Amino acid sequence: MKKQSVRITTVLTLTLVFMLLMLGGCGRQKDTTEISEPVSAAESPSQAEPADSSEAGSGKKDGERFEDVIILEGMEETVRYEHVRNDTIGIEMDYDYESFVRKSEPARERFISIWDDPDHPVNYLEVTCSPEDAETVAASVSETLSNDYDIISGSYDLEGAGSCIRIDASNAKGNGGTPDLLQTVYIIPAPDGCRVATAHYSFESAEGFGRRFSYIVNTLTIIGSHPERILSVSGTWQTASMAYEADGTIYPEYYVRFTDSEIIYGHMKGSDFAADHSDKITLLERTASGGLKIQAESSGGVRYTYLTGESDPDILEYYETWEEESFPDAYRGGASLSRSI
Repeated sequence: MKKQSVRITTVLTLTLVFMLLMLGGCGRQKDTTEISEPVSAAESPSQAEPADSSEAGSGKKDGERFEDVIILEGMEETVRYEHVRNDTIGIEMDYDYESFVRKSEPARERFISIWDDPDHPVNYLEVTCSPEDAETVAASVSETLSNDYDIISGSYDLEGAGSCIRIDASNAKGNGGTPDLLQTVYIIPAPDGCRVATAHYSFESAEGFGRRFSYIVNTLTIIGSHPERILSVSGTWQTASMAYEADGTIYPEYYVRFTDSEIIYGHMKGSDFAADHSDKITLLERTASGGLKIQAESSGGVRYTYLTGESDPDILEYYETWEEESFPDAYRGGASLSRSI
């Protein structure tokens, strides 16, 4: 019995030692490797408030690509996204690169349907920024759209950027039915003003492109912007004055493009811009209201000023003077410009 008792005691002691070693080993061998899961474009965490002016952002690089699944017309669809980071505007977002062509400028991001003429698109999403607060911009946008649409405006929550003002322009003014071209505008508050995302699409593509634009806008997040870099005039503009061909065709007298130092006047030959002449820019600055003031001098010595329209940022009003006190008498409507594309 004594030998048996010693044997049992020895077994119990060895068992206890083994268990202690196992517990110590588990503590030392704990797996601390971080598993990196892919981030879903349509499942970004919702934010109750707009992001602050952080430079860090998501950590993704501009142009980085990945896949996600969305629901389109009741069916699951695997979408291939490309990440966008524009530090000048102060945004990050993801877009479906197999359905849209990205046109990136310092002061604007555009995503145009691959089926559209990129110079005259119908289905496209445009993102810009404004130094004005969201309510002021929303009021201006509403006023402009109300000329052609019965609009619906209200608060809306985006998955990436949080609360915003959404304006739907999908009904023709005066109960005129559904127009051919629709717009949905998202005005997103930010510490330095707001971001404006405008979806343009046809009535026929409302369930297709309209839904895709909604997914893209939901990925948008706000990062720190650099408004001092936005002192450039993007796109092609056209004069209000018109010219006539012998066959009766009407077209703008000039199409206009801007560089950092010149205003270039020319004509469109198909989709190509052909320069005719240029004037030297002597001043390009931002006004107190957030618009642009551009002063130039022609080769003939004519000094003139373009000012962003008070109610429409896509209008540049022409004044044939540099002197602000002379603006009321120097306004020339025919020489004023509107954004063409």
